[in-house]
Amino acid sequence: MALARFDFSLRTRVWVFAAIAGAAAVGALLLKFLARFDWGVVYFGLGSLSGLGLFLALFLGRPSIHRRWLSFIIISLTGALAAGFLSFGQGMSLGRVLLFGWVPFTLVMLWAVVYVRRRVAPYRVVQIASFVLLNAYIAAYLQNKILYQGFFKYLPQPILNCYGGPLAVFACPIGSTQQMVGMKLLPWLPLGLFIIIGAVVGRAACAWLCPFGMWQDLLYKVKLGVQSRRKRWTSAAAIALITAAIAGTLVVVLKVSPLRVFLFGWLPFNLLIAAVAISGKFDLPRRMWVGGFLAAVGLAAVVWFKFDVGYGVASGFLAIVLLGLTGRWFAAAFAAVAGFLLGWLGNPAFHVGPLSKLPLGVGLAVAALLVVVLIDVVARVSLPSNYLKFGVLLLVAGVASYFTAEPWFCKLCPQGTFGAGIPLVLWDPVNALRGLVGWLYWVKIGILLLVIVAAIAIKRPFCRVICPIGAVYSVFNKVSLLRMTFEGKKACTKCGACRKICPMNVEPHEDQNQLECIRCGECTWGCPNSGLKFKV
Repeated sequence: MALARFDFSLRTRVWVFAAIAGAAAVGALLLKFLARFDWGVVYFGLGSLSGLGLFLALFLGRPSIHRRWLSFIIISLTGALAAGFLSFGQGMSLGRVLLFGWVPFTLVMLWAVVYVRRRVAPYRVVQIASFVLLNAYIAAYLQNKILYQGFFKYLPQPILNCYGGPLAVFACPIGSTQQMVGMKLLPWLPLGLFIIIGAVVGRAACAWLCPFGMWQDLLYKVKLGVQSRRKRWTSAAAIALITAAIAGTLVVVLKVSPLRVFLFGWLPFNLLIAAVAISGKFDLPRRMWVGGFLAAVGLAAVVWFKFDVGYGVASGFLAIVLLGLTGRWFAAAFAAVAGFLLGWLGNPAFHVGPLSKLPLGVGLAVAALLVVVLIDVVARVSLPSNYLKFGVLLLVAGVASYFTAEPWFCKLCPQGTFGAGIPLVLWDPVNALRGLVGWLYWVKIGILLLVIVAAIAIKRPFCRVICPIGAVYSVFNKVSLLRMTFEGKKACTKCGACRKICPMNVEPHEDQNQLECIRCGECTWGCPNSGLKFKV
């Protein structure tokens, strides 16, 4: 009997399990004999990864009823064995192991078994496994440790996952790069990692491994917009209740003023959600306007020199995204007003040539207005909007880090806020982190909230216009060994099915190896004419 379109044969599932179990066995033995780990890494690591491999092999494709429940039983028993080893073998508290380890993980898997009835794409299965393995240091919560500081923290992972998170096991490649750039050193290790992975698979790591990409994919599935009809207001109400609970936690734990949390957090966030519910989901602008981008860079430089480097980098990061994507008259008006206020207000001793205070404000306003109007309106100079992430890579992760010896992208990264900033401050095992909360922390929270709203309305906005790691990998898409081909040009009806299911909202039938393709494989399975294929 022929297999269903999205099913996988028993032989394929056996190979998946064998590959994961074999890699786990080799890795565990290397850690034992080369890195001098104790035998616990073999018992715990090999057993856990083998159980996870069996679960993934069974759950791959469209899971049937018996496969779903068999998978749940396997992963639950594997988790129970791991919990027993941690408690009785390593002397950890059984209550903590169950509360922070086995129970939440088992509940998540139970939810997956009950509610996931559609096809589970292979890249999504590997993505979930990657999230679990890259954030597997549960000893942080079990033993009141802040961070894992062992051997693996010297090794960069290939995707965006904050090294400062309490559960994180590896180093972040963009964070390592910024630290070495700040020390005026060439980042050989992360650079080599980028080159090897990019040359072999292009930008595939963004689809198959990146946890932050997974969160954006899931956020986009939230039912909002006119097409969702009544469900959009149910979703908006649920979001309002969830954010109200989070706001209450901030008030109770961090002792933040309830009025400030309401006015500067809960209210604007939910107004944006309501706007998305009314207007519906949409796509990013196709073009990045060079005039708006340059005006944003210039205004950020004024803030840097007039006030503080932190204010300059933070405002510049937000401004280059906002003005670069809007451009033209909106960017001209915004840049002119911002330039006038920057020159007029603040330190009266600051001057540019003979100009200071009010004359300086007028001069900056006129300069910003002319730059945007001449480049965006008159000359109409623009680039594809996905080029914006190269500006973030160069200016925020590069120039700012080089001159200040600070990892500025890490300080503003929404993944870092989600994976490290929020958990560490709320948990605070050393009773000292909450006292360090300042203006930059709230800016990070604001950026994360904006990215969440954008991800609900737009497919992977962070990956497409901001992520510096995606920028590095994207340049390899044209030359990588793994490539996509289109063999059905004559049969192509331009139905748009490939773009509809693409998580990056690109058109694979137009350009199979464009910068934004993350090699997820959705279009190859969803093309009705089976014209799109991967080749090595």
